[in-house]
Amino acid sequence: MSDSKYSVLFMRDDTDVKRYRLSPFWLRLFLFSQIFMLLCAAGGIYMGMRGWWQNAELLAQKKKLEQRLVDAEVRLERLGNMEKILQSYDPKELQALLSSAADEPETKQPSLDLRKIFSRVDTRQVGVENLQARINGAKATVSFELNNMQTTKSMSGVVDFIFVKKNGEEVSINTNKNDLTFQIQRFKRIRTSFIMPSGVKKSDVFGIRLEIKNNDGTVIFSETYPLYNILA
Repeated sequence: MSDSKYSVLFMRDDTDVKRYRLSPFWLRLFLFSQIFMLLCAAGGIYMGMRGWWQNAELLAQKKKLEQRLVDAEVRLERLGNMEKILQSYDPKELQALLSSAADEPETKQPSLDLRKIFSRVDTRQVGVENLQARINGAKATVSFELNNMQTTKSMSGVVDFIFVKKNGEEVSINTNKNDLTFQIQRFKRIRTSFIMPSGVKKSDVFGIRLEIKNNDGTVIFSETYPLYNILA
């Protein structure tokens, strides 16, 4: 019985029958090798899926870190802008303004609310890039690139500008709404010109506040841009 072997027959219609004698050892080796390869394939699939999940987790962590970095940069820029607007005031004049406000609370004067000036709204629906402003005498021109951050639908709405003076006062601008009304699928270059508000000079302006509203009138983007950063 120790010399027993298996016979394997190969038959074709156009040739003679071929017979091969196969030792049980080689048959077992073949079966074990198939099982081993199956286990290796299962292990490879497991390691591949594990690597894929780990990569997905790392990408998610990277995205969170990038968002935290962007938020930190925005906060740092706000603090820098606050420092610059405070530096634009003469310390004696600022102290006199605060003292007069404390002594005469009933007098209505423009208050310097830095949180309001540098408040930011970003619903991630649109993005603003390359904002530039040019002021020549009584005429001003503002241009920027408006990007649609929504990949599944178009965006429409209207853009508005507000001058922020160095004392914190906000001054509305009479703009051409035909230039500032938009409906975009991907991006649009917006450019408009307007006359400076009465009594407002270039030297009085600290920055331009840009507000974007959708068709429902909801503000989807709002940010104050210091003039020294956007003058062309």
